[in-house]
Amino acid sequence: MASTNSIEEERMNEIYKITSLLIQTQSDDFKEIIGIACGFLQMETGIIAKIVDQDYQVLDFYSANKELQLKNQVFDLQDTFCEITLTENKVFDIDDAETSHLKGHPCYSKFQTRSYIGVPILSEGKKFGTLNFSSSYASPKSFNQADRDFVQYLGQWISNYLDKRSFEKQIAEKNEQLLKLNQELADNNENLYKIMQEKDQLSQILLHDLKSPLSNIKMLSFLFEEMVTNSETEELFGIFNKSMQDVFHLISQMETLNSMENNPVKPYVEDVEINTFIKDVVGNFLKSADEKQITLNYEPLASPLTIKTDSNLLTRVINNILSNAIKFSAFNKEVFITLQNQENQFSVSIRDEGPGIYPQEMDKLFKRFTLLSNKPTNNESSSGLGLYIVKELLEKLSGTINVISTPGQGSIFRVNLPLTLVVD
Repeated sequence: MASTNSIEEERMNEIYKITSLLIQTQSDDFKEIIGIACGFLQMETGIIAKIVDQDYQVLDFYSANKELQLKNQVFDLQDTFCEITLTENKVFDIDDAETSHLKGHPCYSKFQTRSYIGVPILSEGKKFGTLNFSSSYASPKSFNQADRDFVQYLGQWISNYLDKRSFEKQIAEKNEQLLKLNQELADNNENLYKIMQEKDQLSQILLHDLKSPLSNIKMLSFLFEEMVTNSETEELFGIFNKSMQDVFHLISQMETLNSMENNPVKPYVEDVEINTFIKDVVGNFLKSADEKQITLNYEPLASPLTIKTDSNLLTRVINNILSNAIKFSAFNKEVFITLQNQENQFSVSIRDEGPGIYPQEMDKLFKRFTLLSNKPTNNESSSGLGLYIVKELLEKLSGTINVISTPGQGSIFRVNLPLTLVVD
């Protein structure tokens, strides 16, 4: 029986192989990466799937069963465990379907899939499909948090790669349009326009190209952190990971800004159960709030309420406001999130116990790259873009925002949105 050290050494070698391949990959052939990941997770088959309506299409795969041919095959999404993965919108795993409540699921009864772990993958902020690994046998070991984090970060890298590929295609199309337009413009206007376009394109390419290597660094950092043996090294890893979070936050804000300015956003209207939706958004901030001993108090509506809006845009709005509430609050404070339902609209109010906003700075609040006199209380980063993005996104959602603030007593940001978003 192999020793624990030899098993860990083998797993680390597999991680190094995947990281090297992620850095070098320039095509859509992920088979080798999926194969190494299957070995890492001790799974039989790995699949990258695209989901269109209720169709599950296999884009690329690896299987220990060499006779299995899955590429371009289409299955009913309801017959796969990926439906659960997409519904939960996070890593989902099953050690043994045969002994679980999912024994009656078609993925087990039709395809004999006993063990599974998968994660949603995104493209341009929308659900694209899944990265998943499965076996016809029970998992040799129970999936642990390291396995889930590994699948999460691998899925994140694939999402980033899809974004980059889509963006490069858009750039190619825009370049063709620019070539035609250049022939019609006067020399001075042509040069000015070209400079502005190149500046915007360069900033977007840099942002996308930064995400892949940074995701690799983040994945390796998390995996190495499990080997930390003393408090001093643990503290250093904490500082490093916090800095990485700040970089990703800034990249996300810049991407949103570029997207709003260069690609007009048309909201995608869908049904959203607002109590559960806000609860999930708040849940994503529990860790950052806990780091400052800040209590998040969420008060849902007395009964469920389904609205019609763009959940992706609304998530960004609430994320930015809630992030600011935590960022500018001192340690051991509280943040209150409450919902209200009125005749034709509902509202989300976020109240903090921070320093408040001075009256003379209120008119600067929603301007881009504006940094006010108050500073984050735990060395968090601040780009000056968050509330500007909130204002721009709320216009897309036909919403408004009100701010009530008293210096020294905190602030209340109230987002008002229609129950039904009407898109022209």
